[in-house]
Amino acid sequence: MQFTNPTWGPRIIRAFGALNILFAAAGFYLVSETAPRILSRLQNSADQPCVREAYIIMTVVDLCCLVPLTVGGMYLLRLKRRGLVISSIVFVTEIAWFFGTVALGLALGMSGGRGELFGMSIMAAGGIGNMGAGPQILTVYPVWALVVLNLVRSSFPSRALPSQPTFA
Repeated sequence: MQFTNPTWGPRIIRAFGALNILFAAAGFYLVSETAPRILSRLQNSADQPCVREAYIIMTVVDLCCLVPLTVGGMYLLRLKRRGLVISSIVFVTEIAWFFGTVALGLALGMSGGRGELFGMSIMAAGGIGNMGAGPQILTVYPVWALVVLNLVRSSFPSRALPSQPTFA
């Protein structure tokens, strides 16, 4: 499928740049609204011995993804290839983080013993955490943005990304 139309390519790229910034703004807002209240009430228990720590880690990872998502969005608005690279890295990281935390929580939860308690903590934190990425997860934005941006990559006005690193 070719998206080589000279007018539509830049428009699609800029639209995704704006969407990146909007999703990042929504994520920052949700984290700033929910994290202080949750942290003030969230306590570790015998069934979930490290739920507070798991929640903090999930929130920090969300924030670490939202910052480059904003930067990538600004580069996409300027039609810079760096925006494609940054956005692709962020989207792959978010997808891997989501599936990784789910898989780790399930694997530990089914392992029994002390691992089961850690798995329950991770799953409980996942239920109340990931608020920064929540809007993206609900709309599956990282998946479709990754696909569409890489389909329109030929519409960037700068030279093509090298397939092999050059050492000159």
